[in-house]
Amino acid sequence: MIKNNLQIWPRAFSSSNGKSQIFKGLSEESLQKILENSTLQHFKKGQLLVQQGDTPSYIYLVIKGSARSFRSNTDGDETTIRMLAVGDTCMETSIFMGGISPVTLQTTENSQLILIPSPFIKNFVLQNPQFAMNILKIMAQHYQNSIQQIDSITLKSPTQSVGYYFLQKHLEQGSDNTEFELPFKKSTIANHLGITPETFSRALGQLKKMGLEIEGEKIRIKEAFALCHFCDLDTAQNCTLSDIAKLECPHCPLHTGTHH
Repeated sequence: MIKNNLQIWPRAFSSSNGKSQIFKGLSEESLQKILENSTLQHFKKGQLLVQQGDTPSYIYLVIKGSARSFRSNTDGDETTIRMLAVGDTCMETSIFMGGISPVTLQTTENSQLILIPSPFIKNFVLQNPQFAMNILKIMAQHYQNSIQQIDSITLKSPTQSVGYYFLQKHLEQGSDNTEFELPFKKSTIANHLGITPETFSRALGQLKKMGLEIEGEKIRIKEAFALCHFCDLDTAQNCTLSDIAKLECPHCPLHTGTHH
């Protein structure tokens, strides 16, 4: 049980998009019940929370720090499947499919996570339709992200993959801003996109020529619509620019009828 539940709610709610999806639309009573049945734990950088092939016992919610899920083969090669920032959750699909985890979950820095036990989750979705809908939306988003990742690895050039990832992060942090920060190290992002660090660096060089200024994890957009080269129908739906601005964008698939 989490003690002083109300004190951790701001952290539990926070994410790059606002309140964490798992808590959206829930009453204060429902939130209290979830936290009363959960635990808050601190983990050091690099700590394994779930190993590939394990049966997960919790949904993990990041409230401070970050984590990643990855698959590995018998030779020790690893592929990053998801990168979890504050507000993100993991292990929903494995819990509701009743099988083993296809990935390993590991912290990438010193982190705090809320662990919501599987028996409680399965019972609470039957009692609370909004919570059940939240879980479904999270799983649907995981599916969509997987499709986008496959698309980036198999159909996009390295520059297109990196540009598309940057565009997603830009939209998540507010497309009205000309600056945004990458939530993970470049090496982790490169592994997630299925490219080498060297190829990632070359892609950054191309993006700089297109109007981006890159300093560490901070990205500045110097040329209007620089990232719009990588827009598709999925990302255009999440763009917060005004309708007039979208009409002015030469790359917007919503009015050009093309899919970049």
